[in-house]
Amino acid sequence: MQRKAVYVDWHLPKKAQGKLVPTKRPWEIAMIIRSVAYSKIFNNLYTVLYCDTETYDYYDEIGLLKHFDEVKQILPDEVNYNPSTFWAAGKFYAILDNDSPFVMIDLDAEIRFEIDFNDCDLFCTHLEGVSKNDLKFYPDFEYLDRDGILSSKFNIKWGDLAVNTCILAFNDIDFSKKYAQSAIDFMESTININDSFSGVAYMVSLEQRFLYELAKLENKKINFLIDGKYIPTNIDHGLESFEDSNIDEIGAKGFLHVWGYKKQLNNSPELENKFTDSLISTSEYMSSDILYSVNMNNKLYLTGYNWN
Repeated sequence: MQRKAVYVDWHLPKKAQGKLVPTKRPWEIAMIIRSVAYSKIFNNLYTVLYCDTETYDYYDEIGLLKHFDEVKQILPDEVNYNPSTFWAAGKFYAILDNDSPFVMIDLDAEIRFEIDFNDCDLFCTHLEGVSKNDLKFYPDFEYLDRDGILSSKFNIKWGDLAVNTCILAFNDIDFSKKYAQSAIDFMESTININDSFSGVAYMVSLEQRFLYELAKLENKKINFLIDGKYIPTNIDHGLESFEDSNIDEIGAKGFLHVWGYKKQLNNSPELENKFTDSLISTSEYMSSDILYSVNMNNKLYLTGYNWN
């Protein structure tokens, strides 16, 4: 059976912050088209977009829907938790909808080489280190789970590792559903959000740290795309973010994830334009589709931008 590549785009978190239309920056549009195309070319993946109605309409409007083999509009328009705090929670609903092995890929990531997703229960991008006194990414879980919802349910003794889920493949579907449903139960049961940790910590701790702990408890075999360990707290101090890693080798081989670069792009229109131009110019046969969607998006929502 052909493995699915699952992509998730959920507008509700941004809508809750006042952004009425799920628009994209030009580079984001280019990355979506590239990521989906490369998933088909290099790993023979059947691409599926999970989204809400508003995202579907936007993708349709600028010509993005045609790049996916299938589109599922099942992400909720309303939830009984704070969607801005749990901004990536759309992934959990997508996981619950899949009954055969699949790989979930972030919209700002692309893989341009073949990967063996087999011979494991779980495949992740890389390990992440949980540092003492880290209050931004992975604070002590008791600060987030003040009622002990996950800690008590699974008797978790929180350690010092998490997994990065930019690339996340499941071969054990029962485990994937247990993970996703437990995460949703936690979100729906966490009524009092600690605002000190509502920006990043709740989501990455639930999505990445809890996943690692649950997999460890159930003796699941995890394979990784990148060796070594990523230390997120090093970013703000200008230190090397990876330890004992082959990240440069994997990047040169054909892996790109923009996440850590977004702040720089957002702060520099010149850098953003240069990056977008590079994505388009190196996209070969995809460039015309990228230009169409970018310029349609710009015409409707970003007046003043134009790519040739």
